[in-house]
Amino acid sequence: MVVKKILLVDDELDIRESVKMLLETMNYEVEITDDGNNAITMLKNGTFDLVLLDILMPKISGIKTLEKIRADSKIKNQKVVFLTVVSPTKNGEGIIEKLGPLDYIEKPIDNNSFKEKIEKILGSGE
Repeated sequence: MVVKKILLVDDELDIRESVKMLLETMNYEVEITDDGNNAITMLKNGTFDLVLLDILMPKISGIKTLEKIRADSKIKNQKVVFLTVVSPTKNGEGIIEKLGPLDYIEKPIDNNSFKEKIEKILGSGE
């Protein structure tokens, strides 16, 4: 069986640790970073089935990170789900339509709905 691989990008250590543990219990392989620029480098050098991307980060926002992903021919089709404390559909920018993330997950994360969304996108971890 091929284990599906997820890249988790969030500047908050507690979020990275808790989400990583949750995903590992679901049998996914998880790599983490706290920075959008690092995430882009990791995507160019590896293969990920999904990116979980925080919107609000200090160095480069998740929105800017996804803009860079979509502009790069090598990684532009990467599956991305936003992690956010604010619903991107409520801010009037049309981020969902413009940049094409598959979905968004609001923080604090509800484990059951989180699991359902991830499994809907990727199937089981194995």
